[in-house]
Amino acid sequence: MNTSNDRRATVAPTPAIVLGVEHPRAVAVVQSLGRMGVPVVGVDHDRTARGMYSRYLKEKIFVRGSHEDAVATLESLTRYQGAVVIATNDHYLTLVAQNFARLSRCFTLTTAPWEVVSTLMDKKRCYTLARSIGLHVPRFFVPASIEELDQVITELDFKNHAYVLTKSLPTGEPTDGSTQRFTQVAGLDAQTARARCIEIMRRTSALPMIAEVVPGQSDTCIGVSLILDQHHDTVAWYCVKRLQLRPYKKDEGFIHPYELGANVYCESTHDDEAVEGASRLLRAASYYGPATVEFRRDVTDGRLKLIKIDPRFVRATSLSVALQVDLPAVLYRVFTGESVSLPKSYPDGIAWIWLTWYLDTVRQKSVGRTARRLGALLQEAGRIGAVAYLSKSDQLPFLVDVSRWAKASVKRDLSHIAKRLRLAGPQG
Repeated sequence: MNTSNDRRATVAPTPAIVLGVEHPRAVAVVQSLGRMGVPVVGVDHDRTARGMYSRYLKEKIFVRGSHEDAVATLESLTRYQGAVVIATNDHYLTLVAQNFARLSRCFTLTTAPWEVVSTLMDKKRCYTLARSIGLHVPRFFVPASIEELDQVITELDFKNHAYVLTKSLPTGEPTDGSTQRFTQVAGLDAQTARARCIEIMRRTSALPMIAEVVPGQSDTCIGVSLILDQHHDTVAWYCVKRLQLRPYKKDEGFIHPYELGANVYCESTHDDEAVEGASRLLRAASYYGPATVEFRRDVTDGRLKLIKIDPRFVRATSLSVALQVDLPAVLYRVFTGESVSLPKSYPDGIAWIWLTWYLDTVRQKSVGRTARRLGALLQEAGRIGAVAYLSKSDQLPFLVDVSRWAKASVKRDLSHIAKRLRLAGPQG
């Protein structure tokens, strides 16, 4: 049922509870809803989360890390009965999805039940579903035993392809123990790949999924961010591609990171095939809510291949405001029964950047390379329509982020200088 402007003027808006307020995507949600006049409640287990500094938070609620404790705390918020709940990271996404029946008695949930969410997060099931409806996916293997692993290893073509190791479902112990990521390079040969698989099994009690890397550079990736309503219809969307300006790390034969994720610098683009494929896949999974479906176009045959799905908002969410496709606002309106009006299209080439992370990356290079990267960024500055954490009406989260980055940078520099002095030793 649509709500008229007159009714919204006289009836207090439904509160929104944002679970997890540290990440840029979470702060983007808080700021979008706050600008609408929605009472926003921030929930997190971290009292120093950047979103806790937003002027748009009506109330700050701190919870313990365990799901049971957090659910119990949420159930105690009877004053927010019927509030719209938005989970912004995998921890809270899993919490809501796995406790859907309990929480849906108290709140309006924008997260689907676990049987739906887990299908999309589990790469084996997700790839299988995608392939069943005619989408292209990377070649992948999920060995269940050492014997199956040895058979798979013999089928891999390390001369012509790169491979990654990943957990089918990204929960629990990470695949890469050193970086705490759920994706790790398989290696350049069969012996290395097998050894890494065995190490992962010893640490996580399960063999990893082995997936072939889709050939192509970072700018061949397309991320489609969408909002689907309760009928599984796509209400709003936009596409981004990763920009090559960031100096990505090349690790054992391909460019990192493997997944798109609109990491720290991206721009808006259009790809009708990607939008259609993403919408069809999410509908086939009976999904609703926010999601980003990530593809890479294979440079060898031009096919668009699925990489992964995040059934939540992602880093570049604040870019949607600059494109006049404000996804958090759309989500809220859809789940409170309001009408949604959007422009027929959006401009290409509008960029989003996570400035502190970008600076942290380029400063690790040589002085000359760093200067060239920063010079290129300044030339591109006119295209930047959104910056992580930054809102003109809510600047403190951004300032907190910059302050923490500056302190950490100085600490690292001093540590590096001290190390060099120790290595140099006494002179003379």
